Amino acid sequence: MSVEWGKIVTSINPTLAFGVVNFVILLYLLKRLLFKPALEFLDRRREQIAARIKSARQSELQAQQLVLERDSELKQAHVRAEGIIEAAQREAEAAITRAKDFAKNEAAKILSDGKHRLEQERDRMIHDLREAYAEIAILGAERVLNREIRIDDHRRLLDQLLEEINEETLRIQS
Repeated sequence: MSVEWGKIVTSINPTLAFGVVNFVILLYLLKRLLFKPALEFLDRRREQIAARIKSARQSELQAQQLVLERDSELKQAHVRAEGIIEAAQREAEAAITRAKDFAKNEAAKILSDGKHRLEQERDRMIHDLREAYAEIAILGAERVLNREIRIDDHRRLLDQLLEEINEETLRIQS
């Protein structure tokens, strides 16, 4: 099959030539009207996607930085909370110690006041007993002096005097 070039060129049909010219014009128009705007659109889209990816990476870095800052703040908050708890425990222990000391001082004061009152009451009772004994002794002496002194009378008076003393003692104590 040897086809010569000259025969091919002469045998080209004008319709074919017109079709090729139309195809070239169509390619030019498609390139000018469709491909160029499509390529520009794709370039803009690529740039937008690249900008979004860059923004996303920056956001991710910022998020990581925020997480680190939050962790740092949480650690600081834990340290501060532990410090506050320790201070509160120390204050509570100090308050308990102060309360115990105050209670001990108050108890000692109450005991001291109680002992002092008991001593005063005891002294008053001894004084009252002495007065009662003196009155009884004077009363007994008066009775003895008003009567004749006989041994039986004397014993009976002493027994009666002892009985009165015991009754007076019982009255004073109750």
